[in-house]
Amino acid sequence: MNNARTDLRQAHDFLRAELLAVAAAVVPDQDPVVTRDSGPITPGVLFDGRGAETVCSITVQTGNPAAPDPAAAVRSAAEAFSSRGWTAEVPPEENGHHRAIARRDGYDVAVHAWTTDWRITLVGETPL
Repeated sequence: MNNARTDLRQAHDFLRAELLAVAAAVVPDQDPVVTRDSGPITPGVLFDGRGAETVCSITVQTGNPAAPDPAAAVRSAAEAFSSRGWTAEVPPEENGHHRAIARRDGYDVAVHAWTTDWRITLVGETPL
């Protein structure tokens, strides 16, 4: 295995662990679920097997159907990322869409929750 592939696998594993840890911190009574784990892939091109694998994208969902509070969940996710060394911000709610953005060392994460749904979704991508 070459170093680039090893580094990408380590980046994947780090991101996945961070998303799961934050999701568990936001809703401690639920087990977060990885709903998508794409990668390593080559973003922005048709992948025919010849290009270099350059990024991983992971989606994790959690939530508490008995006590949904999307604004609190998103704020909690931002706080959990911050406590883990990420830079996080919570933009204003737009039409029932609550969100946060977290960044660290080239990793990008978006957190989404809607007033009409009890789920919170964390979507992350490894650095290029």
